[in-house]
Amino acid sequence: MAGFTQLALFYVVAMLSASPFVAALPSTKSGDLLTSAQEFNVDVATATDQITFSHCTRAQERTIRDAIPIAQRWALEAVTYLDKIHANGTVATDARYKIWFGKYTQARFDNVVSRAFALRNAHFDHWTYECTPDCGLFSPLTHAFVNTQTRSTVNLCPLFWKYDADERAATLIHEASHFDPAWGKPGTNAYTWEFYGARLARVLAHTSPDRAIVNAENYAFFARYRVGCEAPGSCVIM
Repeated sequence: MAGFTQLALFYVVAMLSASPFVAALPSTKSGDLLTSAQEFNVDVATATDQITFSHCTRAQERTIRDAIPIAQRWALEAVTYLDKIHANGTVATDARYKIWFGKYTQARFDNVVSRAFALRNAHFDHWTYECTPDCGLFSPLTHAFVNTQTRSTVNLCPLFWKYDADERAATLIHEASHFDPAWGKPGTNAYTWEFYGARLARVLAHTSPDRAIVNAENYAFFARYRVGCEAPGSCVIM
């Protein structure tokens, strides 16, 4: 990581979070509950003709299109999963929830659900994707960034193109979480420093769940979570 440890990098980049620009760096990467997951059994195929590409090559356009349906599918699955553990009464002991959002309280869970719902409804396929933005000082370390005052425009930095479609999809979810949900809550990290990477996201969930539920990386990792990640070090994304 260009001489930075992940923790040192966090302290440097955290200073940027006071601005409306919020970045996704490399990772070792109150709402009502849904009455039924059936509400979200919809086609998540991408309407690619709604996307706006800015300064993108044809290859980059294809790369973005490949990542979008993965992000949509993960966002759908995350909401469905939260609905399931609520309906089953297992949310307080659920390993996946605890790993990324910490100790259960009803208020925190409602917050997570409302944000997950917003991610499910994020129109990834209606966004503007800027492929040659000025990524500034942290360009070698940054996947993407958004200006939360310019909703639905995502700036993709050189590092974004070096990873696979799953990592790119997680980046899109990370960035989508920074935008204000439709019902007026601030987006993730609006008033908090960001914690980047799976390890720091897990530490945050364990030590400060109130901050974990407003940290973009925690939503990205919750969405991309797969069975086998329960124990520390047992998941490939660690």
